[in-house]
Amino acid sequence: MKPLSVLYLCPLGQQHQEWRLAAAPSDVQVIMRRYPSHSEVLSLIPQTDVLISERTGVIDRQIIATGRQLKLIQRIGSLYYDIDLAAAREYGVPVAQHPIRSTIAVAEHVMMQILVLLRRAMPLQQVVHTPPEKFAFSAPQRAGDRAAVGPFTSRHTTEDVFAFNWSGQTRVSLLHRKTVGILGFGEIGTELARRLWNWGCDVLYTKRVRLPEPAEQELHVRFHSHENLLRESDVVVCLLPYFPQTDQWLNAARIAMMKPGAFLCEAGSGSVVDEQAVANALRSGHLGGAAFDTYEWEPIKQDNPLLLLAGSDPAANILLTPHIGSCNDVAVSEFPEFYSNALHVLRDQPVEGRVA
Repeated sequence: MKPLSVLYLCPLGQQHQEWRLAAAPSDVQVIMRRYPSHSEVLSLIPQTDVLISERTGVIDRQIIATGRQLKLIQRIGSLYYDIDLAAAREYGVPVAQHPIRSTIAVAEHVMMQILVLLRRAMPLQQVVHTPPEKFAFSAPQRAGDRAAVGPFTSRHTTEDVFAFNWSGQTRVSLLHRKTVGILGFGEIGTELARRLWNWGCDVLYTKRVRLPEPAEQELHVRFHSHENLLRESDVVVCLLPYFPQTDQWLNAARIAMMKPGAFLCEAGSGSVVDEQAVANALRSGHLGGAAFDTYEWEPIKQDNPLLLLAGSDPAANILLTPHIGSCNDVAVSEFPEFYSNALHVLRDQPVEGRVA
């Protein structure tokens, strides 16, 4: 049987491309391109059986019409606004999506980062290790008590006996109705925006190429410039990829644009953020908290300024995790799954995740 010809459009770096190529089945022949021009795609598509496009990239009527032996357009991810579905239907080419499990995991990880910072979970762990008599109360501890000031003593809790917020916290926040700004809006940002909308958030985003209006409406997001997003967001999520022009992009000057007391979550490329500038902003109180899963140097160096601050100041609202955002409960690589529908085409089986 003749191998299936696959043209794989992948904007990711060499290591990511090698993982995807290594996962290709033996009866699939893959040509991979990172940023092909429209004319290059047109030159390759006539010999292509399956077109796989990861993240986003315009697949227009001309490409579809030129793909004389095209049997499937597979989007790796959940965004397909830039694929001409009408043309695909007209030419009888199925279009399918494949949500990325590791991408969903990162979005969930960022939700955890945000909640940990807003609820001040890291510094408040110290409270439960502090003897109760170190805290004073100025309200009744149980029904019938008179308000008084004095040290707490532990009591057996009942319906009417408890010590609500015995440490007197005043900076624990809700995510509900917060403005969350997402720097870099690809598949992770998309999955994150879907979750934030369900939590009642106002979601802002930046992207090199703005989404079309119908996609913005579907995702309930609003496009902002980098500067306005930084100024208006209660929580800034950095998902920017690494390029030479994004190296240390989120620096002291841009951090200074953020709202006083705002929170920063980093789950993009580590070298995009100036970690010393973040540590300085935390010390000064300009930032209310920071959560990092990726770092300029990995594994993290022990002299990392964020690590030093978290270790020296128990009250610092810092969450540091060891680049585990994409980890999930399926141990095997999901890259072979990216070719599942290609094999279905080869074996004349139904396509999964079909959208057109």
